[in-house]
Amino acid sequence: MTRHATVHWWMRRHGRARRQAAVLLEVLLALGLFVAVAAVTTTALNASLESLGRQQLATQALNHAASVLAEMQIGARPLASMSRRPLDPPFQDWSCEVELTPAEASDGTSTGLVRAEVVVRHQTQPIVRRLAEVLRLDSGRGTNAVAGRATAS
Repeated sequence: MTRHATVHWWMRRHGRARRQAAVLLEVLLALGLFVAVAAVTTTALNASLESLGRQQLATQALNHAASVLAEMQIGARPLASMSRRPLDPPFQDWSCEVELTPAEASDGTSTGLVRAEVVVRHQTQPIVRRLAEVLRLDSGRGTNAVAGRATAS
């Protein structure tokens, strides 16, 4: 083998190895990019699902509070303050309390109105929702009637 043939053979052999190494490097880079995109996508999906779960719990808490206020309005529940206590199954993960504040006129006389605030808390998640409404006792029917609009927080 001549020197020229030896160099040609050596270049051809190592040139093929370099091309194969370049292909391998491209495959590894593509795989790394795929893994990075998959990690970002998975993180975004997890955050989205957690947010959806919190929104569902917040809606459920407001529904519980609205139910308590509705029961007070129709007279199924007494118009009285209630300390924090768990709800009945299947809602045992929730607790509820009612705070009543009587409204007085500027001269100190009673208006017959009361601000009822229902506070609903989840036992294991950091969910607390408050719903307040101004109520009055309708002495003619013995039920509580709405005197104002509800506010939620």
